[in-house]
Amino acid sequence: MSKQGGLGQRLLTGGFDISGDISALDAVHGGPAALDVTDITQSAHSRIGGLRDGGMGITTFFDTANAHPVLKVLPTTDVIVSYLLGTAIGSPVACVNAKQIGYDPTRAADGALTLKSQFDGNGFGLEWGVSLTPGLRTDTTATNGTSYDAAGGLSTPAVPASLTPVTNSSPMPVTVVITGGTMTNVSIGGTTVGTGAGTYTLPAGAAITLTYTVAPTWTWTAQTLFGGQGYLQVTGFTGTSVTVAIQSSPDNSTWTTLTGGTFTAVTAAPASQRIVVANNVTVGRYLRAITSGTFTSATFQVAFSRNPTAVVF
Repeated sequence: MSKQGGLGQRLLTGGFDISGDISALDAVHGGPAALDVTDITQSAHSRIGGLRDGGMGITTFFDTANAHPVLKVLPTTDVIVSYLLGTAIGSPVACVNAKQIGYDPTRAADGALTLKSQFDGNGFGLEWGVSLTPGLRTDTTATNGTSYDAAGGLSTPAVPASLTPVTNSSPMPVTVVITGGTMTNVSIGGTTVGTGAGTYTLPAGAAITLTYTVAPTWTWTAQTLFGGQGYLQVTGFTGTSVTVAIQSSPDNSTWTTLTGGTFTAVTAAPASQRIVVANNVTVGRYLRAITSGTFTSATFQVAFSRNPTAVVF
């Protein structure tokens, strides 16, 4: 993928689209707190990870018809904020369950009036995911959304000659199932992980090398094994209720709703939710957002963040 700028982006908070009044995104930060554990024997800092955290800062224009009614409330309850880096399916999205801190105006000497707000993570850290909708999507009836291939078109490569490495060039890990052949070694990233047929996990960007006298067969399946988190922003709704769910598929044909991947039915907008798919749930390479219910119009955005390991909140 080529480099890109910050054009054509959006920010949604609590089911409101205030993108048109955002002057600047001041900060998107996350990750564990750095705990200094340097002892007197060391000549440089030593740190370990502490609590997960995250947040965003925004600068807005003063607009009494859009951002101002949303931000002036300064709610004491949590708000969900989604920052979309593009409006295509598969575009990166930064999401955080947060407390809104401040809505502070600054009037410059030239007369410009801007306001700053900070959204500090509450209970969870910042989570990067991908958009399962093309920005905001509007459904007028129950719909199976367009799928997203998280593996970037991966296919099972031919078994290489013995001692020839093959790199997983997809952006997600693959499960490699090796059968048959006469083998003596399997290595991943230069480290021996087995001596023959079996099931192996090949991380993104890593290489697998087989040592054999009779070639085996293998299949590569792109999937993750540790669940994830889903975020929903509903900015418009007409009807009785709409239920949004996240489905995955190994082949873009057979679809299954993720366990824990169904949002609570929405009966009015604006609305926003965060859901958790348990950290022992397999998530296939293909993802899509589907809707069901009784409605004539639902405008919404869905993001999903895969867990690379068994995250515990």
